[in-house]
Amino acid sequence: MNEGLYQRLWRAWLKPYRGALGIAFIGMLMGALASASYAKALQWIIDAFENNTASVIWWGPLLMIGLSSAKGLGTWLYLVQSNSALAKTETDLQKAMHHKLVFADLARLQGESPTALSTRFTADIQLVRRAVKQLFGGVSAVLILGATIAVMLSIDWVITLTLVAVFSLAVWPVNRIGARLHIVSRHTQQDLALMTSEVSEALGSIRMARAYQLEPYLLRSAGTIFERLLALKLRLIRLEARLSPIMESLSGTAIAALLVVVAWRLSNDTTTLANFMALMAGFGVISQPARKLGKTFAMARQGEAALDRIFEILDLQSDIADPATPLEMHKGRGAISFQNVGFHYPDGKQALIDLSLEVPAGASIAFVGRSGAGKSTVFNLLPRLFDVSQGKIEIDGIDIRQVTQADLRRQIALVSQESVLLSGTIGQNIGFGREGATQAEIEAAAKAAAAHAFISALPQGYETPVAAAASTLSGGEKQRISIARAMLRNAPILLLDEPTSALDAESEALIRQALATLSKGRTTLIIAHRLATIRDADMIVVLDQGQIAETGTHDELLARGGIYAELFRLQFGG
Repeated sequence: MNEGLYQRLWRAWLKPYRGALGIAFIGMLMGALASASYAKALQWIIDAFENNTASVIWWGPLLMIGLSSAKGLGTWLYLVQSNSALAKTETDLQKAMHHKLVFADLARLQGESPTALSTRFTADIQLVRRAVKQLFGGVSAVLILGATIAVMLSIDWVITLTLVAVFSLAVWPVNRIGARLHIVSRHTQQDLALMTSEVSEALGSIRMARAYQLEPYLLRSAGTIFERLLALKLRLIRLEARLSPIMESLSGTAIAALLVVVAWRLSNDTTTLANFMALMAGFGVISQPARKLGKTFAMARQGEAALDRIFEILDLQSDIADPATPLEMHKGRGAISFQNVGFHYPDGKQALIDLSLEVPAGASIAFVGRSGAGKSTVFNLLPRLFDVSQGKIEIDGIDIRQVTQADLRRQIALVSQESVLLSGTIGQNIGFGREGATQAEIEAAAKAAAAHAFISALPQGYETPVAAAASTLSGGEKQRISIARAMLRNAPILLLDEPTSALDAESEALIRQALATLSKGRTTLIIAHRLATIRDADMIVVLDQGQIAETGTHDELLARGGIYAELFRLQFGG
């Protein structure tokens, strides 16, 4: 068993709750001592009966009631305190993982689907909880075994050592089964994440799937994962099931050895019937904890697989970090300079090559090009969602890597083609544009974005919950809320990523008016596929295979007859 994972879990996550766990340990110890005392108490009671001690009639029952009460109290302390500490640790781990992912590099988040990542918060955390809970039970079992064996040794050491020798035979097979359980459990958790992702994808695309009659494909694709997951679960069941016959066989062997040795010692007058009865009681006490240890070992190996996946998230290191001594960046003019900028993804794919471009403050610059030309990469580099691989980007003469990410991103507002609304009210979603904005400022931004009228017409107005109203809001309404958020931010740089591409003509006209208001006095970078929307841009930058192929105004580029002219002819039929 990989002790390092559980040691780390203890040091970083369980240790803060050592007070509760200390009380839980006291409870375990109380239960263990009470359980172990049953054997000695039985020996005393039988000896008292054999010696015709009349007082045993009252002290014998009281002794047994006292022991059972002590065991009950100890068990209650152990369960309440250990489970409370475990529940708090579970929450701490979930918070820490969420914090890591929220601040993780975008490239890392794009490497795994959100639904697959979410299984780390549910299935993996639950498996770790079960494993640690079982380990607590294992500690309790060890205490009971240790205390009971100590009592049994005081009664008859020869017979006790015989029983210990028999049960020690389980170490090797249990260890081999545990190693296999770890491997299978790791594969099971990975396939569980894949299954969650597959089901989420199928339900999220159900409209398209039904339109194209893809239901059989979805069923086959998910069915393959279901079957593979079933095979792994069955393998886990079979491996765990092997532990039970091993422990049962050893228990039977131990009883047989006990009977043989007791018979031999009784015939030699080296033990008594009271000792025999006490040892049988002790054996009854240790048999269940001994079986539990096998299950504890198996569950601990499965928990290791889940801990591996959890620590993968907690160990994420962000390559995009604030400088040790950052420069201050106050709200500036918004002049942008791309100087020999290159970028390649972790897999080695080159997205931008030696891109140099000067964007004057207040200018509107449109980026066009075929799919994969590098337009979105430019937008990701400017707010440092990615970091440049070569060259540098400056805003108002300051290298963006020399300021904090918070200062940098306060200079930028974004409106994308996907209108992202978070859980909360409509007013809160607009207010996300600037922390501490007043209700009057929120409403002013909504008016500028042509959103105030439809928001006011809702039954709860700005207090309308987005989670409940999202399905009733049109694409244009959602987009106007996004524009209001950008209005409120009042940043000198505006990024427009095809904000009207998914709208109908009427909504697009309203959005265009709002965007025209928003763009005034701001440096505006636009990603455009519909070339008619960028005729009035101060400059159009044509990207091709990560490089600048052409620059100029709409009329200049048409006259040049290059890539832009070709794209324009394709869209407008010549």
